[in-house]
Amino acid sequence: MKEKKWRTRLACGALVLVTVTGVALAAGTQGSRNDPLVTLSYLNDVLIPDLMARADIHIEEKANQLMEEARTGNKAVFGTVEVSAGSTISLTAGTQVILRTGTASNVDGLIDLTNGASMWDALQENHLYIAAKDGQLVTVTENALFLIQGRYTIV
Repeated sequence: MKEKKWRTRLACGALVLVTVTGVALAAGTQGSRNDPLVTLSYLNDVLIPDLMARADIHIEEKANQLMEEARTGNKAVFGTVEVSAGSTISLTAGTQVILRTGTASNVDGLIDLTNGASMWDALQENHLYIAAKDGQLVTVTENALFLIQGRYTIV
């Protein structure tokens, strides 16, 4: 009986030793100075070029967005805008408008900052108007030149 226990213990010890040795060898071969887990060639040939391409795409998209905003009137200074007769300008809240030449009218109640009153009729030349809410419309009845500061669209 003692001999059977001795053989069982020896077999179990050998099994444990073989298992631990196998795990140690497997772990020892993962990543070394000569063969790291992430190779330098992978970083140089795959990862960095991919990241740079993604950054270039993101920069290009942002530049296009900023150019579009500048083109459509999202400005911090007054810009000159020529509008043909029959067109309508849709203003966002806070957009400022000065009619320089031509004729235009408003039915949405722009605020005339020059007089300090609301107006619902023809715009007067060289008066400063401000839109109090989004979607206020200015209808151009004769080719006009405006100075506009803020966001707008021409319909």
